[in-house]
Amino acid sequence: MENKSRVILFDELRGVSILSMLLYHLCYDLAVLFGVGGMQWFFSPAASLWQLCICGVFIFVAGACCSYSKNNLRRGLRLFILGMLFTVVTAVVMPDQLIVFGLLHFLGVAVLVSIPCRRAFARMKPLIGVAAGLVLFWLTYHVQSGWIGVSPTLSVQLPRLLYRTNWLCFLGFYNQDFASADFFPLLPYLFLFWAGLFSSRLKLPSCFYRSHCRPLAFLGRNSLWIYLFHQPVLYLVLWLIFA
Repeated sequence: MENKSRVILFDELRGVSILSMLLYHLCYDLAVLFGVGGMQWFFSPAASLWQLCICGVFIFVAGACCSYSKNNLRRGLRLFILGMLFTVVTAVVMPDQLIVFGLLHFLGVAVLVSIPCRRAFARMKPLIGVAAGLVLFWLTYHVQSGWIGVSPTLSVQLPRLLYRTNWLCFLGFYNQDFASADFFPLLPYLFLFWAGLFSSRLKLPSCFYRSHCRPLAFLGRNSLWIYLFHQPVLYLVLWLIFA
């Protein structure tokens, strides 16, 4: 995965997503942690779609950035270790909000899993790789519900044996006893990550390499640090307001 010139548009997309994530988590804290009235809409399908759009952009861009990273092994390990730190902190401080395999866990594992696949991926045409990744993401999106396919009526039911334990939760297989405040299993999200990885090999227009909004690009370049510390800050502010 060779290093290339930085695609500024990817930074700006992450900047937009990080702002949207801040607003989403503000609403989450108000609705779930502080029980503020009038937040019933947060539990609607529209709010779930909002969350998917935010995280989908992060995952897709993270996959694309594999081609621009100087050391994916170090990058993957750092992300996974930070994810495990989240697990430890939530287990000690807020056990009812325990994070078992959240976004950082997923991104770390996705980066590491992609390293041995790079030679095989290099033999695939990038446009086919992007299309295949998106289609497989769509087909496996309901793995957590026990099936893969286009719809419940046009699907293949997965063996119930996979769902008798929580040890396979990182793959997307778990039972009713499993809980995680932030959860992104490899299925289906690894395919979205790989779609982003293949996208970085496409011939991109020159506008992708120019800055359109420097503040957004700045936020995107520092999205990891914002992600790490935004929730404690939001919680403290809201606690001071509603305490």
